[in-house]
Amino acid sequence: MNIRKILILVDLSETTPSLLRYGVQLASSLSAHVWVQHVYYFPPDLAGDVLIPPDALERYEVQARKKLEDLKHSVASLIEKPLHTIVVRGDLAVQANRLIEQQHIDLAVIGNRGGGLSSNILGSNTLKIIYHLQCPVLSVPTQASFQLFRRIAFATDWQQTSPKHVDQLKSLVNSWKAHLDIIHVSADKKPSENVNELYHLEDIPYTLHYLWDKDIEVGLQKYVAEQQTDLLILIPHQHSFFDRLFQRSITQQMVYHSHLPLLTLRE
Repeated sequence: MNIRKILILVDLSETTPSLLRYGVQLASSLSAHVWVQHVYYFPPDLAGDVLIPPDALERYEVQARKKLEDLKHSVASLIEKPLHTIVVRGDLAVQANRLIEQQHIDLAVIGNRGGGLSSNILGSNTLKIIYHLQCPVLSVPTQASFQLFRRIAFATDWQQTSPKHVDQLKSLVNSWKAHLDIIHVSADKKPSENVNELYHLEDIPYTLHYLWDKDIEVGLQKYVAEQQTDLLILIPHQHSFFDRLFQRSITQQMVYHSHLPLLTLRE
């Protein structure tokens, strides 16, 4: 997974400057090109018409473009490569995927408004983006300061990890000169499989952690809370433990550390 093109999705709220700064610094560390996209949406009425006068839509778009240009200039000194900005009306996932396909984007960066991983769900668009964007997604907590990912945690149940995912992990670890912590949380204390035979990870630094807990979600949360982890990586699968992780976190109000970014790889 060579990250050469990054898409930063912004909503032009008060949290946009910190998210943009984070994404640009990440791109600079990887010598990547950056696209910044703002997608706005006005819901139609029952007849399918948007109850906003055309001139009002035009004024909004002009203002949004101006604001995005101002933000672009505010971070221009943080990256050598030019920033490309786009303002477009429509469905967020549809418009983002269109740009991802056109520009061959490698990674999308989005904001997380809450205090931890569970609050990703509280923004209705975040989970939609994670499941429907055609590239990996990095969710960044509000006001997070960028730092290189030196300690990366990857949570797996073995069955959901493909050779493609292993190659992506290796590439990320090598790009950031990081150490990989592979976390397998299980309710059953079964004999472990040989991770090198499964994944051929002998060429990168890694540590394998088996967490025995009757509640898989709680076990993973305990690990992240206790370790100095810079980045958590998950592979979202519909109707999987990833789904349960989010749902349980909301209902029980258990949250991750606010400083922890979440990277989700494509299935």
